[in-house]
Amino acid sequence: MCAAKGTAMDQPNTDSDPPASGALQPPEGDDRRRPAPPVNLHGAIIALVAVCVGVHLARTLVFDGALDRWLIINFAFFPVRYAPGFFQLDLPTLLAPVTHTFLHGDWMHLAFNMIWLVAFGAPVAWRLGWVRTLALWVIAAIGAVALHTALYFGDWVPLLGASGAVSGFLGAAARFGFRADRRHPRRGFAGPLLGPLASLGQPGVLPFILIWMAINLATGANWFGLAGGASIAWEAHIGGLVTGFFAIGWLDRRAPSA
Repeated sequence: MCAAKGTAMDQPNTDSDPPASGALQPPEGDDRRRPAPPVNLHGAIIALVAVCVGVHLARTLVFDGALDRWLIINFAFFPVRYAPGFFQLDLPTLLAPVTHTFLHGDWMHLAFNMIWLVAFGAPVAWRLGWVRTLALWVIAAIGAVALHTALYFGDWVPLLGASGAVSGFLGAAARFGFRADRRHPRRGFAGPLLGPLASLGQPGVLPFILIWMAINLATGANWFGLAGGASIAWEAHIGGLVTGFFAIGWLDRRAPSA
């Protein structure tokens, strides 16, 4: 479902002594491909993964049943909380559209979400920086629960997991045609942000998104027993994807170079 990227093992010369006068040196401004750093993750992605893993560790190893139920009731997303007769303007109502992204059903659920976040979130984060990366997470999470609520208004079943927010990074990545800067991995996606139609016209982008949607639909409907009895909120995934696809047009605002 997702491919892991290899990292170059070559290490740059860290000798602090100046090179000998006759040593060969690359010409100034040489733009040849450089070895990728061992860890190509932006700090914002590391922080998001750490929070998700930390919360799940606490739930499975530290919290008792009563405390875990309190956490789910107050921080998972319940569509019924926004229905007439149940709506209250309190902290769970305000925070749950985002805090549900840090709660996961099991380790497999968490692992899949973190793998997708690392794969698509890293180049987006290097492009956007800390603040806009976290803003994309929040906006995509809200878009995910908005579509989920529209389709399941008044439902009592809680929505858990980072899938909707992570899908927003996939949608954002599609607007660059999935074109990462391979020479300088920490520059993120290369080139200008593409328009919605232009990005879908890039080789491989539309087929990838359609296959991704089909997998989500098949898993959510449990057509082939892929869900293992669990309920997959594929609608929230699509809501996050579409939100990230359009939100990146507002968030990708690089400061002019000096």
